[in-house]
Amino acid sequence: MMDYKYIEQLLERYWQCETTLEEEQILRSFFHQGDVPEHLRQYNDIFNYESEAKSEHLSEDFKQKMIDLVEEDTAVEAKTITLSQRFAPLMKAAAIVAMALTIGNVAERAMRENSASEVAGAPVIADTYTRTEDVKATIKVIDQNQSAIMAKADSVKTMDLIDEQPEIIE
Repeated sequence: MMDYKYIEQLLERYWQCETTLEEEQILRSFFHQGDVPEHLRQYNDIFNYESEAKSEHLSEDFKQKMIDLVEEDTAVEAKTITLSQRFAPLMKAAAIVAMALTIGNVAERAMRENSASEVAGAPVIADTYTRTEDVKATIKVIDQNQSAIMAKADSVKTMDLIDEQPEIIE
C-alpha cells in the first residue's frame, strides 16, 4: 500500500478552497488514472466530471430545432373579460365570509341557549332571574353598609353633643 498523504493533504486544502490551479490539476490527474485506492474512490466523480462533460455535445441539428421552435407562428387570440368575470373571485370571497359569519352567529346563539338551559334547567328567562337576584343581593349589602355608616355617624354626633354640654354636678 502506497502512502497517499500528499493527495489527502491536497484534498483537505481543496475542501477549504485553498488549492492553486496547479494543485487542482494534480488532483484531476490522480483521479483520472485507473489505480485509485479504495478510501479515495468516493471522490472520483468530482474530479472526473470535467473530462466526462467535455465529451458530451449537442446534436448537429439542435440549433435548427431551436430556431424552428422560436419562429413557429402561433396565433394568440385576445380574450375579452367582462366586469362580472373580473369580480367573480371577489364575490365568491364575500359569500364565503357571509356564510362563515352566519354560521358563527347561529352556533353562538345555540351555545348560549344550551348553556342557559343546562345551568338553570329552564328557558333563557332563568338567566334574567339570576341576574335580578344578584342585583337584589348587592343592593341588600349596600343597604347594610349604609345602615352601619349611619349608625357610626349618629354615634359620632352623640359624642360631639356630649362634649359640648356643660358638666352637670349633682
